[in-house]
Amino acid sequence: MANNKGKLTVSVLTLIIMTDIIESVAELFFKKGTLSTGIDNVTVDNAVLFMSKLLASSGFWTGLGLHATNFFLWAAVLSKVDLSVAFPTGSMSYILVALLSVVFLGEHISAYRWGGIVLIIIGIWFVSRSTRHEEAR
Repeated sequence: MANNKGKLTVSVLTLIIMTDIIESVAELFFKKGTLSTGIDNVTVDNAVLFMSKLLASSGFWTGLGLHATNFFLWAAVLSKVDLSVAFPTGSMSYILVALLSVVFLGEHISAYRWGGIVLIIIGIWFVSRSTRHEEAR
């Protein structure tokens, strides 16, 4: 494979941010869909009921549609930049999911988890910096 990819440009970063936002919102809809089933503990005994209620949920279908859209945007990202750059940079969705779950689902995130999120941010920064150093060579 020719190594003409790898450059983290503004347009590629914009695409990655778009995929992160779409993925995060899709996960929020999936969670809303599972909550709408009214079943908080899926077991072998209630799995069929859970799945039937989930398939009737608009949240589930909205999340699925967003993931399908995201699939094509991610393919566009991968056509422009190395996977070793795109995937770590795309880890911003971990941060967005945490923030969305606090705001829209009322979930609590402990200081320990926030520490992990800070480490993810630092990792994203290092990956984005590494591509600049490689371009300078």
